[in-house]
Amino acid sequence: MPEEQFRVVSGPFTHAQISAVARMHVDEVPEGFLTSLGEPVLRMLYRHLACSPHAVLFMAESVATGEPLGYICGSTGTGSLLREFVQQAWPVAVPMVLPRLLRPARILRLMETIAYPSSADPGLPGAEIINFVVVPSLRGRGVATRLYQHLMDWFVHQHVPEVKVVTGERQRRAQGFYEKSGAILHGMTEVHRGTASRIYVQPLAESGPAPITDGYAPEMTSRYETVKRALDITVAAGVLFAATPVAAAVAWAIRREDGGPVLYHGIRVGRYGKPFAMLKFRSMVVDASTLGGPSTADDDPRLTRTGAFLRRWKLDELPQMVNVLTGDMSLVGPRPQVASDVSRYTEDEMRLLDVRPGVTDWASIVFHDEGVILAGHDDVDRAYDELIRPGKIALGLAYVENRGLGTDLWILALTALTLLGYRRTGEMLQRAVPLDLAHVRR
Repeated sequence: MPEEQFRVVSGPFTHAQISAVARMHVDEVPEGFLTSLGEPVLRMLYRHLACSPHAVLFMAESVATGEPLGYICGSTGTGSLLREFVQQAWPVAVPMVLPRLLRPARILRLMETIAYPSSADPGLPGAEIINFVVVPSLRGRGVATRLYQHLMDWFVHQHVPEVKVVTGERQRRAQGFYEKSGAILHGMTEVHRGTASRIYVQPLAESGPAPITDGYAPEMTSRYETVKRALDITVAAGVLFAATPVAAAVAWAIRREDGGPVLYHGIRVGRYGKPFAMLKFRSMVVDASTLGGPSTADDDPRLTRTGAFLRRWKLDELPQMVNVLTGDMSLVGPRPQVASDVSRYTEDEMRLLDVRPGVTDWASIVFHDEGVILAGHDDVDRAYDELIRPGKIALGLAYVENRGLGTDLWILALTALTLLGYRRTGEMLQRAVPLDLAHVRR
């Protein structure tokens, strides 16, 4: 199947998408223990997995129809994922699962399933592929390879050196796929008594798995990722400490104007499609989201007087230093978007989710006057789609392809100069960005 006919998505997932994953599980693993618990339980499990920091879910779907074609999911530690699920979901899970465990055989298999992660060979990697399903009619047509590559990319970003894969002894096609991908046979195991499975170990190089040659930006080395994270933590902590008096004054001004909450928690899509709450100082009236769309012009009536000042000097972004400290964001990276915008991404644009979203990037500098550009338009959201969105995406993809420590430091410097109103920032920016900015800004 030509790659342009399908795309791989990593969330946030709709109820329909999670339901499709559960149905594929039931169809392709009919004899499995989890299948015997029913689709409602599977939906609950996959929903939790897709939102867990210990795991990830990738789904392939038709570009034309949205039809699900397959999925793959993995975890950096199945034991941690299971404990997290029990702690967070037991009020819902217990009433749902308990009636299905009335048969002694199912209770036994549940105990074996729970005990397996801790009983496995201690020399095996903790990271593993949890499930991998492709619609039978599409096997051997590129869908499985693309899903596998996405998951291996994710493991590399998690600094995982090798991944465990368990496959049934009779699954010859799967065994051939893993062996062709470079996985090494480690031995045999029994997840449940009377069942024989093969254990493979997939080694991962620092620069990512070798099979990836489809135009993705080269993976950054672990050294760059480590230095970038150290820079994020150092700068964010320093800014929060130094800006404490400013933050206190801003909070007082916001409360004094209308008595509403100081902070705004906007749900955004982060790295690998994981949603998170992006923090900002509230610059609009309470419940502004019910009064208009996500795009904001400088003449938007929802802006408060204090909010207009904060946006002018980008002070409303200050709380995002907390997001940087928690790892949801980085100082530099494509700006995080709402789920409705991410759902419109093409396969190529999904690469924006390969890196942590940032407080600033090239697009933040080029479109620092976004509110001015949108002012005066009757349909602000449409104006954003036509005048700003294409350029932001192009600049975001350019960053993903050219990111590095030097690029990050240069973007931080240009951001500071832009805020200070330095007149030659545009000229310096054109020399730094590998795009013609005359065509980026319409």
